[in-house]
Amino acid sequence: MNYGARLLIGLGMLAAAGSCAGRNLPPEPDSYVAADAIGAERAAELAASPAVTWLDDLNSQEMSTLAREALAGSPDLQVVEAQYRAARWRARGAFGGNLLPSLSVGVDGTRTEEPIAGSNSRVRTEFMTSSVVASWEIDLWGRLTARAMASDLTADAAEEDLYGARLSIAGQSAQAWVSLIEAQQLLALAQEDLQTRERALDLTQRRYDAGIASSLNLRTARSQVASARAAEAGAQDGLLIASRRLQEIMGRYPDGTLRAQGDLPQLASIAPAGAPADLLERRPDVLASENRMRAAGFRIHEARAALLPRLTLRANAGSTGEGINDIDDSANMVSNLIGGITMPIFNGGALLSESRASVADRRAAAAGYVRTSIAAWREVEGTISADTSLETRERQFSIAADEARAAQELAEREYSRGVATLFDLIDAYTRRIDAERGLISARADRVSNRIAYHVALGGGARTGGIDEDREITP
Repeated sequence: MNYGARLLIGLGMLAAAGSCAGRNLPPEPDSYVAADAIGAERAAELAASPAVTWLDDLNSQEMSTLAREALAGSPDLQVVEAQYRAARWRARGAFGGNLLPSLSVGVDGTRTEEPIAGSNSRVRTEFMTSSVVASWEIDLWGRLTARAMASDLTADAAEEDLYGARLSIAGQSAQAWVSLIEAQQLLALAQEDLQTRERALDLTQRRYDAGIASSLNLRTARSQVASARAAEAGAQDGLLIASRRLQEIMGRYPDGTLRAQGDLPQLASIAPAGAPADLLERRPDVLASENRMRAAGFRIHEARAALLPRLTLRANAGSTGEGINDIDDSANMVSNLIGGITMPIFNGGALLSESRASVADRRAAAAGYVRTSIAAWREVEGTISADTSLETRERQFSIAADEARAAQELAEREYSRGVATLFDLIDAYTRRIDAERGLISARADRVSNRIAYHVALGGGARTGGIDEDREITP
């Protein structure tokens, strides 16, 4: 084969190797942002995710729509998804990099020039070296396999973290929507209270002008109006806070202009939670904790196997010459094959310390799994018991609000006839506002608690989980 053909083949092989190594590289950091990583197709996929199908059971189209938008636009969720993909790629690299042989090729060139004594000429010498190096550690004791398995289980835990983050974002957006409706209703109640206080002030002013009411009554009525205006301003600020919170979760600019158009859903009886053991197969945080515990077990094996001898095979081939035409001749290449066993003797106790530390890590992971499981059961039991008390609260506040409205109407009529005092009227106003405010908060708290119940179950009692397929392509 002539020099030109060999040169072209060599350059082609180097270009192909560089292309294979770089074709899966991520974009440059300055051109990579979270929004670009999602894309329209991915956003549509997240919007249709089973992570929010359990919300459809609450019969609120607006709440479900906003939750799906939050899945597609939440920056927090995009962070967790990127972390999972990084963990999965590292796990793939651990399998290939640890268990398969490594192969590298290289070409080095050196040129030297020396002056010739008594002449203006110089002597040029070129020296080139080509090399092919292969290395493979035989996994005698399963150390490399254990490392790869631990890395893969860590990626599985990161995947469960992603499922948990999706479930959390759906729940957070739904609860933020409930808080937005509560804030809108509280503002409407504050505005209504201000109007009633102003009517009372107007009536008191007329009675005062007629010499029927005292200056104490007039000043008291003015004070009530000022307090109602202050409460309205606080309710306005509360509405802006609730609106901005929902916009933040959804990834929108938090200008506070978002308003809920629907009303809180009517809740049916709470669905059965199922057996406690079933919860451990649903909750993403429990599954993630379990995978981390299993990964810690493989790291114990890896650390113990690191104390044993290692068998490594190495092969290299290369040639030297004064130019490319001399180093690409396979017949003149020098090659050798080396097989060696190495045994750690002294390294300051680092390997033994790591082995003992991995045992402690395994115990910590096991304790973390128990802690996460107990917390999951506590959340479910807590939301079930809270639903009963919140239902009682809502029912009793509804009765109190009805009675308070009737009492206020009666107090207004009697005050206009001069039978009741201003303080009787103010007391009736205050009781009605307190009862109405309590009813609004009780209804919102009950819906929020029902959302928390479905989240605590790992995606709802009916669906049995947030994602039956659970398949994500890195």
